[in-house]
Amino acid sequence: MSEDKLKSLLQQVKYPGFSKDVVSFGLIQNVKVIDKDVELGVKFSSEKEDIRQQILGNIEKVLRDGGFEKISIEVIQIPTQKAASNSRDPASPPSIPGVKYTIAVASGKGGVGKSTVAVNLAAALKEQGHSVGILDLDVFGPSLPITMGIMEVPKVLEANKLLPVKKHDISLMSLGFLLTESAPVIWRGAMVSKMVSQFLFDVNWGELDYLILDLPPGTGDVQLTLVQQVALTGAVIVTTPQDLALKDVERGANMFEKVNTPVLGIVENMSYHVCTNCGHRSQIFSSGGGDKESARLSVPLLAKIPLNEDVMRAGEQGEPLVFYIPESEAAQIFMQIAEQIHTLVN
Repeated sequence: MSEDKLKSLLQQVKYPGFSKDVVSFGLIQNVKVIDKDVELGVKFSSEKEDIRQQILGNIEKVLRDGGFEKISIEVIQIPTQKAASNSRDPASPPSIPGVKYTIAVASGKGGVGKSTVAVNLAAALKEQGHSVGILDLDVFGPSLPITMGIMEVPKVLEANKLLPVKKHDISLMSLGFLLTESAPVIWRGAMVSKMVSQFLFDVNWGELDYLILDLPPGTGDVQLTLVQQVALTGAVIVTTPQDLALKDVERGANMFEKVNTPVLGIVENMSYHVCTNCGHRSQIFSSGGGDKESARLSVPLLAKIPLNEDVMRAGEQGEPLVFYIPESEAAQIFMQIAEQIHTLVN
């Protein structure tokens, strides 16, 4: 018996309600195989007992059918956001009033399509019936006015609270709404930190199921201020397939780990290109980067998103692909990412 055989058997066990298996979801931990004996851990974030028992039963069945005789399974329960809130240290950062889940979309380097992933994740969650907001925290290159196709100055309420701009019934806030189109942002770190605080706590977000935070690339002032001032539900890290991007992903993941923010998963963007004429699939930016990083972090690889014209056309029109071409392959992938995120935090 080998770990490779064990992995192939476990890939037969689907997460209930999904087409993806428990290995892809990052549930399998601490594997040890000796002859026909196996020890492993199964990591759960869901508190639903029926889901846990179904997964554990299916794992034991496929391993016994595959020839393993002694099977030891340890259940590793990750605290849910609700449990974490109840046990939170009084000195730890607060939650944003009215917001149930706060998800940071991050990348180690620029140019990987992080903002595209952020707006389409928000759009997919909205399509699935959740109340959603997007906060663009990229101070020096705010993109939300472009990706959502709207340029509107937010209204100022009593006590200098800002009212988010709305499109597709999604609440939006970005420094880009407050600047003239060509105005450069030349700020020192203290000013950046102050702006992040204001957008988190001086915006009237109302009641939201999800607030998606589109972070700037790297691990600078915005990220450090964010993790110090607000309790994040988790982070989604966007990368591209080549090894060049992975070192930056590792730094970002380590930052979230140090402040006890779980990395919910990896999204590999621009993963491949399918020729519209012949259907040939090309891995333009190499391959395997997302798989390597998800394995290193023991978190799911949530999706591999293709590089194609649909994403480009939607961006040029100022519409999330999920709304603009909902039947496209990439739009359906974003819908699957949203389903997985919702499962992981509940």
